Amino acid sequence: MVDYSICMLCYNDAGRLRESLDSILELSSLVSIEVIVVDNLSGDGSQEILSDYQRRGLIRCIEQKCTRGKGRQIGLEASRGKYSLAHLDCDDVFSAQGIRDLLTLYHTDYEGMMLVTKRTKVDERSNITIGPTDLFRSLSWRDINWFEDWDLWNRARAMGKYKFLEYPESLPPHKFVKVRVSRRRKLLSRNVMTFGRYRDMYRIGRPVFPGGNPSAGQRLLFNLARADVFLSRSKLEPVPDPSFDSNIA
Repeated sequence: MVDYSICMLCYNDAGRLRESLDSILELSSLVSIEVIVVDNLSGDGSQEILSDYQRRGLIRCIEQKCTRGKGRQIGLEASRGKYSLAHLDCDDVFSAQGIRDLLTLYHTDYEGMMLVTKRTKVDERSNITIGPTDLFRSLSWRDINWFEDWDLWNRARAMGKYKFLEYPESLPPHKFVKVRVSRRRKLLSRNVMTFGRYRDMYRIGRPVFPGGNPSAGQRLLFNLARADVFLSRSKLEPVPDPSFDSNIA
């Protein structure tokens, strides 16, 4: 049995995939790990790269069309480690020593908890979640494409198992983080993405326009998303927004 399962998602990440995987595999010289990659049927050459790494026995790859939440659950179900690390995905590059230091801190101060570290003051969504694999399995990832992390964290918080740690800037666990800039997307693609975000926010009970004044276009997309959830009967048990307070119990 390995100590840590690194569960990664991949979708059309060929441009940075080898660099991402190599940075994670550097961790194997410091701790006992397995790397599981769930590929969402990439079409840019990622599958060929993943097959090469799997053939060399460096990773296990599972190919399946899925949402982010479902993909994370697939990786979790395949995990053999005592602890799991999530959100180390194939579009980012990591620091093996930074992750090792984070694991040391976890076992010193947060053993048995679900620990989240996340940058909160910059325009990016990078975070790392660490916890016992059995805790992840007791909660499981729900089949949503957006905010699957917030959804899981809050259910861990309801169990008294959630802790937040300010992202360690002195030796960060990331070397490179892909910044998601939606304004660069074409209008149709942006609207489809926004519809999906609204849909999953409504499904898990997260406020879509907290304290804001949405435009007519935003209200239209939200109403369409809400109607889709109603017709598909896919609403989930609601959860509140998580806290990013390092003092939270």
